[in-house]
Amino acid sequence: MTLLLPVVVAVAMASTELPTSQAECPGQSTLEDFQAAARSGERAFAEIDLPALTRAREMALGTLPCLAEPVTPVVAADFHRMMAMAAFTAGDEPLVLAEFHAARRLDPGYTIPPDVAPPGHPLVQLYEQAAAFAGADRNLESVIPPLGGTVVVDGTVHGLRPRGLSAIVQVYREDGLLTRTEYLLPGDPTPRFGPVPLELEQQKKRRRGLLIATGATAGIAGGLYTAAVVSEDRFLNTNRDLPKPRQAQAQGNAYFWGSVGVGTAALGLGVFTTLTW
Repeated sequence: MTLLLPVVVAVAMASTELPTSQAECPGQSTLEDFQAAARSGERAFAEIDLPALTRAREMALGTLPCLAEPVTPVVAADFHRMMAMAAFTAGDEPLVLAEFHAARRLDPGYTIPPDVAPPGHPLVQLYEQAAAFAGADRNLESVIPPLGGTVVVDGTVHGLRPRGLSAIVQVYREDGLLTRTEYLLPGDPTPRFGPVPLELEQQKKRRRGLLIATGATAGIAGGLYTAAVVSEDRFLNTNRDLPKPRQAQAQGNAYFWGSVGVGTAALGLGVFTTLTW
């Protein structure tokens, strides 16, 4: 049995920049590639091979944005455990606890193998402490999906992210196409990829109001124009005796120009409604 002592050595970051979206990926990666990188980090920790652990961490982080498959809870748990071990070697205990708790939520039956860290090892102690990590499960934040789409957090289809924990977020379009996979650190803000439900409802109300206003204005314009036509007909019909012809003509003109003004307003409302729909 290998006795692994706590190592307080910072894990070096990769010198190359990692992709942040599928658009920056040279090619698509598989879930098997991602899980293999995560599990190789655990083996490197067991062998006290810090360069190998660093490479595994970088490989997993570089593979994740390029995934073309949905992450499962088990694979997400493998990744979070590997990230916890990397954080342990860097002496970042809060991140170790956050990553271990994220892993325990997804794979509660897992125990750290003795050949990785024997009973009583500081890593095992932190793993056990993570079971009671500061009530993170009671502070859930909704990851707002794109309109018509869905968001999967750590392989669970509910779009809820425990505040204070890391998470893998995958975003799907309405047609089911995976468009984005990203890793959130505990301190990262919870992203939103579309409008919140309240904004959608407000938008619907605003559209209904614009439609009603446009229709009402157009109706008034039509009524004024009809009144202008009737007034003009009365004025031009010599068979009718108009006691005040000039007043009738002025009234007809007022109806006509009123219909033009209100009709212009209706047209403007219609254009604005179309552009902001």
